[in-house]
Amino acid sequence: MLLDRIGYILFEIFMLLVVISCTKGILRLRRGQGRFFSRDDRKVFFQPIKLTARAPMRFFRYAVIFTLVVTLGAIEILILAPFGAAIVAGALLVTCTTIVHRGLAEN
Repeated sequence: MLLDRIGYILFEIFMLLVVISCTKGILRLRRGQGRFFSRDDRKVFFQPIKLTARAPMRFFRYAVIFTLVVTLGAIEILILAPFGAAIVAGALLVTCTTIVHRGLAEN
């Protein structure tokens, strides 16, 4: 019984890695240059951080978003784990993306 579960978990981990590697390959093909980051991406991701007067509120918002993502992610994993890694990964992706998108939207 235990070996069956270990085999199942190992297979699900392998399939998750296959999905991630295929997604990375599709992104590389879509970019066309063979590089994962373009110049525009480097500007966006690696520019210096500018702190404004609203920075404490923004950091509080980030903390709330992080707490929601971790809490709801754990609940989803507990509920959807019997259905497999693909279902869990898809549900986590949609839920976490929605939380972050709505949480970072300026009111």
